[in-house]
Amino acid sequence: MLKSLIVGIDPGTNLGLVVIDDNGNIIDKLSGKNIQNEDIIKYISNLKYVVLIATDKKEIPKTVLDIASKLNIGVYNPKEDISLEIKNKYYKDKNLKKIFENNHEFDAYISAIEALKKLKEIFEKAKKFSENQEEYIKILRYILKNRKIEVISAKNNLKEKEKEIREEKKKKKRRKDRKNMEIIKVIIKNKNEDDKKEKEIEELNKKYIELLNDYNILSKILTERLKIDDNIIPKISFLYLNKIYYNKIFIDEFKEEYIAHYKNKDVKFFIKGENLIEARNIFSRFYVVDKFKELKNFVIVEKFHEEKSNVIEKDIDEEKLRKILKNYREHRLQNLL
Repeated sequence: MLKSLIVGIDPGTNLGLVVIDDNGNIIDKLSGKNIQNEDIIKYISNLKYVVLIATDKKEIPKTVLDIASKLNIGVYNPKEDISLEIKNKYYKDKNLKKIFENNHEFDAYISAIEALKKLKEIFEKAKKFSENQEEYIKILRYILKNRKIEVISAKNNLKEKEKEIREEKKKKKRRKDRKNMEIIKVIIKNKNEDDKKEKEIEELNKKYIELLNDYNILSKILTERLKIDDNIIPKISFLYLNKIYYNKIFIDEFKEEYIAHYKNKDVKFFIKGENLIEARNIFSRFYVVDKFKELKNFVIVEKFHEEKSNVIEKDIDEEKLRKILKNYREHRLQNLL
């Protein structure tokens, strides 16, 4: 069963809001003083299937316009303000009197139910041509924002737009992959001048074309090829997950298992400046990267300096390391919040 929702809003200092489904059933209601637009937007967002905001005024109130705009949802407003004569029919309904606590909720309900009556045909056509719930909601939102468009046209337009979005995402990914690989190729070419190294570059370029869609395989190949280059350093997350040893490591993630695995090996550790305090508590000697370019599994280090601490690494057991990294994560979380 396909389902959509309409939200009627009666704005003002005392606000009323009522939610109905496309069969006219009352789903929820609320009213209160000084309710903020942000709270209404959050409330409607959580409802998931809302396709229309409704008002009982010919001139759409600013509050309604702002809410609809933020949610990217169409607004229904009558050609003339809904008359007191029409409203009185609802005010006198005994069943509705049991549901609504004040006129603000009544007016919000009247806005929604009158919108549904006027637009019922659009809802029925959308149901007829929709293959599933997701498509039903997309078609309704599209039509109710562009009232002159027919259902079939809306359906076709949406499919075309989704296809364009998918194609654009693919293009962006291909462009990003090419750019990253071109950076690596240029660096390698500039660093290797003799014939032997030129041959390695040629072979690497072939691998690049063959393995462009498999970043991790290519990265493993580069790990071996780039040991001659002091400036290209693999990330610890990539090395650990692929079980690779390397004599220079860039710590992109301060995870306990990563650090513990490589800490006592003959490795030079490189860190970001923001992790200086944590590094001083763990390593006796390390390098702070002042300037670098970031690739997926590597960084290209342009400027760095050496740091030393008073830590004796052999005295840091796994329990102490765990505490240091736990404090680091908690500190990071507090900064985010």
